[in-house]
Amino acid sequence: MDYWQSDYWHSLDNRPNKEAQEIGISTDFISTSTHPFKEQLQELKAKIFSGVKNVELSFIATGKSPRSQGSTPEQYGKAEREELRQLAKVNDIELTTHSPANAPGLSGFSERGFSQEVQEASLKELKRTIEFAADVARGGAIAVHTQEFPRPAFEAGKEFEAYPKEKEKAPIYFVNNKTGQIEALPRDHEISIPEGGFVNPKRNEEGFIKKWEKKKISEFEEEAIKKREKNIAQYIFNEIYKKDLDFAEIEAKHQAAQAKKIEREAQYIEKIKKDLRQQEKSDPEKAHDRAMEFIRELEQSTREILAPRHGTPEFKEYLRDPIKYVEEIEERTKRVKDQAFEAADKAKLQIEETQKKLNEIKPIEDFALEKTSDAIARAAIYAYDQEKNKKLEKPLVICPENVWTEYYGGHPKELKKIITESRKAFSNKLVKEKHISKAEAEKIAEERIKATFDIGHVNVWRKWFKEDDPTGEKFNKWVMKEVDQLTKDKIIGHVHINDNFGYEDIHIAPGQGNAPIKQFVDKITKEGYKGKMVVEAGGQREDESVLSHAWKTLGSPIYRIDSIGSSWTEIAGSYFGRTGSPTYIVGDLAPSKDWTLWSETQLE
Repeated sequence: MDYWQSDYWHSLDNRPNKEAQEIGISTDFISTSTHPFKEQLQELKAKIFSGVKNVELSFIATGKSPRSQGSTPEQYGKAEREELRQLAKVNDIELTTHSPANAPGLSGFSERGFSQEVQEASLKELKRTIEFAADVARGGAIAVHTQEFPRPAFEAGKEFEAYPKEKEKAPIYFVNNKTGQIEALPRDHEISIPEGGFVNPKRNEEGFIKKWEKKKISEFEEEAIKKREKNIAQYIFNEIYKKDLDFAEIEAKHQAAQAKKIEREAQYIEKIKKDLRQQEKSDPEKAHDRAMEFIRELEQSTREILAPRHGTPEFKEYLRDPIKYVEEIEERTKRVKDQAFEAADKAKLQIEETQKKLNEIKPIEDFALEKTSDAIARAAIYAYDQEKNKKLEKPLVICPENVWTEYYGGHPKELKKIITESRKAFSNKLVKEKHISKAEAEKIAEERIKATFDIGHVNVWRKWFKEDDPTGEKFNKWVMKEVDQLTKDKIIGHVHINDNFGYEDIHIAPGQGNAPIKQFVDKITKEGYKGKMVVEAGGQREDESVLSHAWKTLGSPIYRIDSIGSSWTEIAGSYFGRTGSPTYIVGDLAPSKDWTLWSETQLE
């Protein structure tokens, strides 16, 4: 007799059976998320009544946000945490946790650039989620969003383009390694370059540059790539500012030369003044005439009026003591000298500051990835300590999630980089701080830092897919190729399932959009994936529909009371003569709803 032809079976049956495994995904894997804007205890009760064995507790708010606007992990005290834990335990429910979705990226990116304060605020949100997960879930995955910095679509992958000629127009983002400030240069911005280059420019007979040519930022970028420059950002900035630096260097040298010339003049005037004062002691008249003659010579050489003119009130004073005016000229010359040296010093300092700034320029990906991996490693150390101190039954796993297509971390390859770099940073900390062997540290890091792969988020890349793909098969093939690589490299440790039509992350029920959910789940389970698959509610009309649609899409077994097999379409369309799914089986507040027969007679 066929196993599935017995008189009664339901979606919670998990008896080890070959036919059952071939039918679809076991409910051991399928999980559902709570609504982040609702009370988690009530949400957990509702999910238990919906028939799942796994639930992800979700948060969205940060800081001291009012509980009415979405609770934070810290707003659940010890008693509530214990109540959540006991409720899950007695119902044999396994819990995972989602860190507040509104927290900024762990790189510390903000509108002002990369900020240590912003990074610490984000890390704080993750830490208090870790504490909550340790108390309530007693381990398990902790999903945390990645939204590390903005970047053009084509930089994420050659298959994508956000708009026509994006590669030629999109800005190149750079970051100052010291300050965290971000600069953006449009790739189509043009720089004036002298014919022959800055080193040996071609000049005309008058000494001016013969011809200026235009060069786009994108051309500098291509040059750097061809030359295999390690720091493309620095190469571009050096090329762009080379003209300004060269001209500034010339101007600084000219100013320094002028200052030295004025200094020599001041020294000469000072010597003459001393001689005149000495001569004045023995021959005042001769000293007087020599002083007036010296002032006239200076006026001729400098073409400046240095002595009072005839008929002015000061002229009499000048005739009485011309040496005094030599002294005034000396003081004035010294002031001009000081100003000239100050200008030369400022010009040189500006050159050095600009050069220093150029040396501090770093590609934004390198900078942000270092910041992100360090923050995740610090969070993993904190989770590791919580795990040991509270003697948890299972590890606390930090699971960065691919989120927005517009931000770094949203592409599978970027997610992989975040995971691999974070594992390196974490294992290094374990060796240094916990004195664990390198091999053991690497093993611990691989177990406790894994990716949350969201198939709905990946599907949003569909809107930028460049190839002509009316059926969507080419895009789905790309998704599966990326999943293959992530699976091969042991990156995925947690899964989120939701659907959309490839434009926005709207979270409609699984199977109701065009995300390759079944294809994705089949692939990872075939490759041995053992983590949870969280079906996330959101954009569908009713919360209860998300689970039934997930079961249907993934081919999971359903409730049945006779020997005749029923499809999920039949169940969704009519159950005991009623339209829609039965609310006493699934639903947010199922326990509080009255159960009625098909005749709508109340059950007394």
